[in-house]
Amino acid sequence: MSIEKLNALADKKWDLEAAVRKVNDETKVIKYDNIPSEIYLKVTNIAEEVGMDVSDSSELEWKIKEVREAVNALESAIYNLVEPFEDELRTAECDYDELEMDLEELQEAV
Repeated sequence: MSIEKLNALADKKWDLEAAVRKVNDETKVIKYDNIPSEIYLKVTNIAEEVGMDVSDSSELEWKIKEVREAVNALESAIYNLVEPFEDELRTAECDYDELEMDLEELQEAV
């Protein structure tokens, strides 16, 4: 147990905090990706051009609903990519706090 190890844990915490921010920045990109909606709007337009039923009860609308649900599931999965980084950060914070307390107890005993 030493100050060097405490400093190393502080550095690790700092790096992990930065990593969490970076991962969150990267995963937010999916929120602004409108490619799926552009695709099903174009498909709806094509269906209208050929006279297909595009009402809320049509088969096409059901398929579009499936796509929206799949896109939502994908967004959620992508947002969850940060969880391992957050877990690692919590572990580092706990390790830091434990070592800090041990060092304080050791100083008090001296």
